[in-house]
Amino acid sequence: MKPDGDPALLETRAEIFRLARICAPSLDQLGKLTFQGNPSNTAIRRVWRDTVLVPVLAPALESAWLAGKAGFRELLAADAALEARLATSMTPGSRAAGRQMAAAFHAPAGETGLLKFREAILRGETPGHMAILFAGRAAVFHFPRPLVLPALVFAEMREVRVAELWTLIDDCIAPVVQAGSTGLRAA
Repeated sequence: MKPDGDPALLETRAEIFRLARICAPSLDQLGKLTFQGNPSNTAIRRVWRDTVLVPVLAPALESAWLAGKAGFRELLAADAALEARLATSMTPGSRAAGRQMAAAFHAPAGETGLLKFREAILRGETPGHMAILFAGRAAVFHFPRPLVLPALVFAEMREVRVAELWTLIDDCIAPVVQAGSTGLRAA
C-alpha cells in the first residue's frame, strides 16, 4: 500500500523509524544482526522470517518488552532465553550489536533495571542480545509493544532502499499479524 494521502500510515512509519533510532542509537554502525542475506531475496528472507523472526525473535521481543517494564532479573531471563533458542550461527552478530548498543547509551534516570542490564552486558555477565536490549529500551521509553517487532525488522533490513523497506517489513510481520498477536501493519 502506498502511503500517499494516508496520514495514519505515514505516522506509523515515522514512529517505527523513531523507535529504531532511539532504541538502537548506534544503528548506523551495527553490523549484521540475525538476518544474514540480501533482504530483497524473497526466499532467503522468508526462511529467516519463518525459522527465526516468528518463532524465536517475536516471542523474545515480547518477553523483553515486558521485562523492560519489570526490571533487571526479567531482562536477564529474557536474554538467557533468547541465547538458548537462537541458532549458534546468529548469536555473534546479535551479541556484538547488543554490546555496541550498550556502550553507546546510558539508561534514563530512574531506570535501574535497564542500567543494571546494560552494565551486565558490558561486564560480559549476560549475552546481551541486541533484540533484548532494543525491546527493553522500547519499554522504558514507553513505545507501544506492537511497534517493537516492525522496528526490529527495520533494523535487520536497514540496508535496502526505503521504498522497498516497508513492503519487506510487512512481509516479515504478516504471520504475526495474522496470528492476532498485533493489529499493526508497517506499510
